[in-house]
Amino acid sequence: MSKINVEIPPLECPAVLLPQPKNLMDFFGLLASEAERALNSVDEDLRKEGEKLKEILDGVRSILSPYDPKFQRLSIPEHEFKIMIQRLIEEYHMYVPSKILDLINSVLPITFTAPIPGLGISVDILKIATDREYLNTIISQIDVDSMYDLLPSEYKLFNGEYGLVNAELKAKQIQDFIKNEVTKFMNGQMFDGFGGLISKFDTIWSALGLPSLPVPLSLDIKGLIDAAIANAQTDAEKLLALKNISIAGFSVEDLLGGEIDDNLVSLEFTIARINQKLKEFEQSWQTFLLKEWMNKVTSFFDAIGLGALTQWITFDFCMFMSVIGVPKTIDLSGFGGIKTKGNEFTSALGSQSIVPPV
Repeated sequence: MSKINVEIPPLECPAVLLPQPKNLMDFFGLLASEAERALNSVDEDLRKEGEKLKEILDGVRSILSPYDPKFQRLSIPEHEFKIMIQRLIEEYHMYVPSKILDLINSVLPITFTAPIPGLGISVDILKIATDREYLNTIISQIDVDSMYDLLPSEYKLFNGEYGLVNAELKAKQIQDFIKNEVTKFMNGQMFDGFGGLISKFDTIWSALGLPSLPVPLSLDIKGLIDAAIANAQTDAEKLLALKNISIAGFSVEDLLGGEIDDNLVSLEFTIARINQKLKEFEQSWQTFLLKEWMNKVTSFFDAIGLGALTQWITFDFCMFMSVIGVPKTIDLSGFGGIKTKGNEFTSALGSQSIVPPV
């Protein structure tokens, strides 16, 4: 009897503050690719296995539906799952700041409307972090081509430069840009909010003798990307140059959790993935530094009646997956050819944790 044969990583629910996408991308991406391959087979037994596996994946896809690019003219299940995983991670990095800002707002007014630079639109940062269909609604109401033209150059992929032109993928780039700008705005609002609390309760703050806010990061990701590929002569050289970029001492491989396994190799998708991960990490690292500072000043939050803030310092990615309902285990015991193998790469991000004071 023919069967699906593939080696995948064990499914993880990583209890980390700086999640890397490799495990989940490889797990779901490889399964999606193999299910599609089996479904298109002339072998009846293999097709039945493909149908059974696709049914399992469709159940997960329904949970991840708000992150689904929902392509109408494309069918690339492997990369669709990888897009969903990256968006899941991005929403985690918006969800926690939204909870922090909402609590600060109970004491000090916070602006929740974020203007998106260059696009002429504004979004509600609380809705984008908690209403999982909100951004899809915004995208459905815009003219993709005209708004795509307004994007910064590093987001202008899928326009033919690497051989692929597609309006639906251009819409994905617009969505990626909006989410990154929202996270950047949230970080700015957290800095302003914490600074406002210190000023409002300056007597308490001074009496406790606590450390000042960290200095906001000033990273030019676009400059790093432009400089990296400036002298690259071929597409492959550009990709290699991007992989060699380092941020805050972490390599691109650290950010991803290792080299992503692609059955369907696409230079454009790989470049888009690295570009977006660099942008996302710029903001998630800033949030992490703020959490480290928050962990040092919990006595101040307790003194001003905002002790509830501290629960969000160590709210990790696995906890967020539980909130969303992403399964922590998937029964694949009915597939004799599906084996598991752990990731041999150890990311330097894995040691970045926060231990609450006793």
